[in-house]
Amino acid sequence: MNRQLSDRAGAQGSSPGLRHAAAASLLAAAAVLGGVSAHADTLGGAGTNTIYAGVAALQNHASLGDLHGLNTPPGLNLDIGNATTLGLGFVHNVTDRWSVELALGAPPTVHTDAKGANWALLGIAPGTRIADVDVLSPTVFLNWHPLSTRSRWDPFVGLGVNYTRFANTKALTPLSHALGRTELSLSDSWGPAAHVGLTYHINQRWSVVGTVAIADVKSTLTVTSYAPSGTGPSIVTSQSSTDINFHPVIYTLAVGYSF
Repeated sequence: MNRQLSDRAGAQGSSPGLRHAAAASLLAAAAVLGGVSAHADTLGGAGTNTIYAGVAALQNHASLGDLHGLNTPPGLNLDIGNATTLGLGFVHNVTDRWSVELALGAPPTVHTDAKGANWALLGIAPGTRIADVDVLSPTVFLNWHPLSTRSRWDPFVGLGVNYTRFANTKALTPLSHALGRTELSLSDSWGPAAHVGLTYHINQRWSVVGTVAIADVKSTLTVTSYAPSGTGPSIVTSQSSTDINFHPVIYTLAVGYSF
């Protein structure tokens, strides 16, 4: 009987220990979950700023008519090339769902080739590179984040306004050799833009973002050639123009830093 009483007393004595161990386990799990929740809560959020840098690939799907104007043969067209450059940007989270973004980049140099059999009339083989231009294209977006900027996986869509300026336009040797001294100009462009993207927050500071953007970029190209003038006034020997709709698509993959 004494042994039975002792065993029963031992069993009753073990219950508080088990309860204390279970409580400690629950507290530890809660602490871990609380730490994860607190860590997730530090991702993004209203007031966070992010700068990013990466690779931006510009693909032009240009449509344009033939060059036309003074002393310009028919059937002269252009093939607008693609380019890859450094993509840069700044994002400010206005709320957990909305952000504003300034997308920039090192101005890429876009190559232009002769297109059309009639370039041979000027002594230029079709497919010859005849001009270069640098493209400055800052864009401002207003972004919506359906899962909140605090989500580790943060998809977003944005609408904005694009400004494109064409600089350092150069007529290359084949064109200048065929036409004489030649100057090119492209008018500036303002137009709507849109993009979709996905940000993965590695931690509260670092992230990776990928975007695909489109913009309405239209410009008028003017090509003016001059006769050798010596010390006298320049004499225009030919002038042509065409309207270009670039239809650009820009793919960007970048690394971001938040503060």
